[in-house]
Amino acid sequence: MKKLISIVIPIFNEEGNIEPLYKEISRLINLEKKYSFEIIAVDHGSTDSTFVKLLTIHSYDKKLKIIQLSKNFGSADPAIEAGLNYATGNAAVIIMADLEEPPEVISKFLRKWEQGYEIVYGIVNQRPKNIAISRKVASVLYYKILNFLTGNIFPESVSDFRLIDKIVYETVNKMEEKNKYLRGLIAWSGFNQTGVPFKRMTRHSGQTKATFSAVLKVALNGVFSFSYVPLRVVTIMGFLLSIVSFSFIIYQVILFVIFGRGQPGVSTIIILISFLFGMSFIIWGILGEYLSRIYDEVKNRPNYIVKKKIGFLL
Repeated sequence: MKKLISIVIPIFNEEGNIEPLYKEISRLINLEKKYSFEIIAVDHGSTDSTFVKLLTIHSYDKKLKIIQLSKNFGSADPAIEAGLNYATGNAAVIIMADLEEPPEVISKFLRKWEQGYEIVYGIVNQRPKNIAISRKVASVLYYKILNFLTGNIFPESVSDFRLIDKIVYETVNKMEEKNKYLRGLIAWSGFNQTGVPFKRMTRHSGQTKATFSAVLKVALNGVFSFSYVPLRVVTIMGFLLSIVSFSFIIYQVILFVIFGRGQPGVSTIIILISFLFGMSFIIWGILGEYLSRIYDEVKNRPNYIVKKKIGFLL
């Protein structure tokens, strides 16, 4: 009996990419004849004709299964999580719908999986020339900082494009935490893993959803989900600020006792107050990030809500 591969595709407003992506994946399926495939397209609250196009393809190819979420829940992770929860394959492949990640690379993933690797992730070794240099530099710096804060558990220059064995995605599915950073959870799980370099292509159609604010939110989620270093920094900052404050108080007492006067200059006081208040707000902000995650856990709201399921037996 052929092993089943689940291809999970999070999709948000990709009406111009649905049919080209389906053709590329169909070409891959025809090449990999020793496997059977299911395609799980997760419509992440699209407002264009994405869902209609998915329904059209499903009408003549039942390998395509559709999950429509009730709205967009932020980053792609909730849609990926939904797809993995409904996957039934011996392995699952996560791929975006913009065709920046060539579907033919999945064949290389499968060869590595056959060698016994349970996680095979795509490593971006070349980016499109039209990508801003600032974006490339920011990506490199992000992984450097993230690995520094988390003890080097994240491979650099990786994307969500990857293959994971059933044992891996079932393990991740059991993790009930909110604000899931799936890329991190998969790497953290510790299963046997390797990477496959690939050239990231130019988006086929439409506008990128990776805006600065969206990327920043994902980046912060990665840091605060896998590192306690910011909390330790807060402790150190508080300790150092206390030393500075007490030293200034002692200095003022010495001036008064020995010279009978205080330190002249309103500017000094304003600078110190501004500095201390600025540091305090930074500390409160870091604590607030962790507290907000605790609050999300307490509320226990789902990471996604399924509106419709099409093509599934149950």
